[in-house]
Amino acid sequence: MRNGHGILRIGRPESDVAGFLIRSAILEGAADLIRAHGARPAVLARRVDLPARALTDPDLMVRATSVLEFFELAAEACSLRTWGLTLARDARLAAILGPLWILLRNSRTVDQMCKELADNFDLYSDSALVTLERTEGGLYLNWSVTTAQAQSEVQMSEYAMSLFASEIRSHLTRDWMPRAVLFRHAAPGGSLRLYRTAFGADVRFNQGRNALLLDTRTLEAPLRGRGASGRALADRLVHLEEHPAEQSIARRVEAIIRALMPYAPCGVKDVGHALQMAPRTLQLRLKKADAPSFVEIRDAVRSDLASKYLRHSKLSVVQIAEILGYADSTSLSRSFRKWHGRSLREVRRQR
Repeated sequence: MRNGHGILRIGRPESDVAGFLIRSAILEGAADLIRAHGARPAVLARRVDLPARALTDPDLMVRATSVLEFFELAAEACSLRTWGLTLARDARLAAILGPLWILLRNSRTVDQMCKELADNFDLYSDSALVTLERTEGGLYLNWSVTTAQAQSEVQMSEYAMSLFASEIRSHLTRDWMPRAVLFRHAAPGGSLRLYRTAFGADVRFNQGRNALLLDTRTLEAPLRGRGASGRALADRLVHLEEHPAEQSIARRVEAIIRALMPYAPCGVKDVGHALQMAPRTLQLRLKKADAPSFVEIRDAVRSDLASKYLRHSKLSVVQIAEILGYADSTSLSRSFRKWHGRSLREVRRQR
């Protein structure tokens, strides 16, 4: 079922407290970090019921609770207390949040972006909460897992705080730091160098919240990326390189569809909006480039994702159909047989 914003929410049985599903893009870089510390990523993934493929494929839908557990398990297996903080150094909020970023990018200031993030974070996941608390001279941007999601949130809280700080820094200056960062958990043994690199001098542990403390000057700062430069944010959303003009229009459309497909409608109007193009302009650009049509690109993505979900996830056929934008599983079944010459049941049996 899609909510009022058009974002897909996948229901769950009342007895399943595991939480909602999120894209495996959040695991980017995890396997390399684990191997660098002598552990085996696929073994760790199996222990928390994550498909090993999720470590290399950003398009799978995985249980949010499994990801939370995986972060903690990986830190333990690697004997790396700062595992989440280390992983966050190369992560990008836009790539992880997907279509939610399209809502955030229209913010005029850092303050408005924080408000949009807090108001709409449930479009990404119900397994965590983002809230704001105004204070004299600033604002707390709070993050916390929801009840019964995981035994520990240490690694994910440090990952999330670092990601939020990096995103704000990308709109300001390279040397920007929050006024302070606060964590519920205790300080690690040894040096705090990584924390001070990510957050500045004021790093506080054993606090009543996980939060960034932002001052008024930061909150009033305008966001980069509005107006003509907004397209750069769409490019960041879909993992494009520093020079998007060098990317083919077909690849850019495909990347947008892959990012939006699990959460939002993927019509030509929606993808055109993400690329800041009118639907007709987008279709003409594809035609001029002698590329596949929009419908052909979307069906190719559907075909690929359907195969991945059947082979590498425990999603039901009904859930897969909903993710891919089909009215029912019968429609998906017909399309799948046309693409692959096989039934959904045949492919699922081969898992």
